[in-house]
Amino acid sequence: MKKIFQSISALGLFILSLSACNTGKNQTNQEDSSYSMEEKLEIARLAAVEESGYEVAYEFKEGKAIVYFSDSVGFINPQGKLTVVPGVKEMQNFSLGLSAGKTSDGIACFIDSTGKIVKTFPDYNSVYSFEADGITNFYHKNDKFGLMDKSFKELIPAKYNQTSFYSNGMYIVETGGKWGAVDKSDKVIIPFDYKSLGFMDNAGRIMASKSSGVGFIDRNEKILIPLNYYNFFPFSENRAKFLDETSKKYGVMDQQGKILLAPTYDLMDGSTNGMFIVGNFPIEGGNITKYGYLDSNGKIALPLQYLSASSFDKRGLALVSDSVGQFFIDRTGKRIEPKTDLMVIKTEPFNQGFAKQELMDGTVVYLDGYLRQLRKEDLIRLRGEFFK
Repeated sequence: MKKIFQSISALGLFILSLSACNTGKNQTNQEDSSYSMEEKLEIARLAAVEESGYEVAYEFKEGKAIVYFSDSVGFINPQGKLTVVPGVKEMQNFSLGLSAGKTSDGIACFIDSTGKIVKTFPDYNSVYSFEADGITNFYHKNDKFGLMDKSFKELIPAKYNQTSFYSNGMYIVETGGKWGAVDKSDKVIIPFDYKSLGFMDNAGRIMASKSSGVGFIDRNEKILIPLNYYNFFPFSENRAKFLDETSKKYGVMDQQGKILLAPTYDLMDGSTNGMFIVGNFPIEGGNITKYGYLDSNGKIALPLQYLSASSFDKRGLALVSDSVGQFFIDRTGKRIEPKTDLMVIKTEPFNQGFAKQELMDGTVVYLDGYLRQLRKEDLIRLRGEFFK
């Protein structure tokens, strides 16, 4: 599921007053087109959770969302129709029409879109979702990894100790304490000369480390960023944070390796919607860590003034807190507080376009990116409008 940065400071419950729109057909005052398809699918998922009480509901993939309930597992469609999969205790998101999972007896398996177990693997510990080219890896009971295709034929036998998993036509693996990469025929692409290798991102960058340090290479072993840094983190929005060994501070680098921000902050989250969350530990004698935001060039966008901070959602809102409580801000730091006559005791950061809120009476609502509160009946109604 897509990563959403949660509040990075544990806080007690704060009372936050936010607008409570009228329930029923007047709850939303914008056209249906105001929601993206991703948001419509999230409304369908939330409607199913509130309507049926699923313990876990994954995001929709290929028109299906995996759900767990009462020691059972299955999947729903956007209309909320449930397909129970008997004899199965685990399922992963669907990919190419199949879900990797485990039977009730713990045997690795694949389930098709009708809910039928189409293949079991008594000799495997686990199987995983297929990539777009119909290849996936598996974990054998001999504690080794290998590759298979969509016909369940083994392409590479279980021979590797560790893997960063298969993607973009490369299988990054470890054997004999060294990391390298092979293709699906087990032909070596990157020699086994590295202390570690990360997966290759969509820009062709692979995080790599040797005794000299950490940096980035491409699949031809061309050095994109020298391997002499203490610690690096994957690129996000063409920006990467790195950690300085001496100061233990984080800085920011662009995709060409240019340092945009020298190591400055004790805490830093990766760039999301053009903003980094940063924080510094309290100075000696203090006890409060403060958080703020940087822009994509490493410049201060909002000073370190918050007790907690979360990522900005795509509509430009972020949940923060101060000594009084939680509230939303826009990218300029302006406090966003809609009119309200309803008390909210807890708000969670935006996740897939919606922020979960707990009301004083225990009711749960979901705040959308337009600051409209959606109750259970609103979610169900909107699902019916979006997915007839």
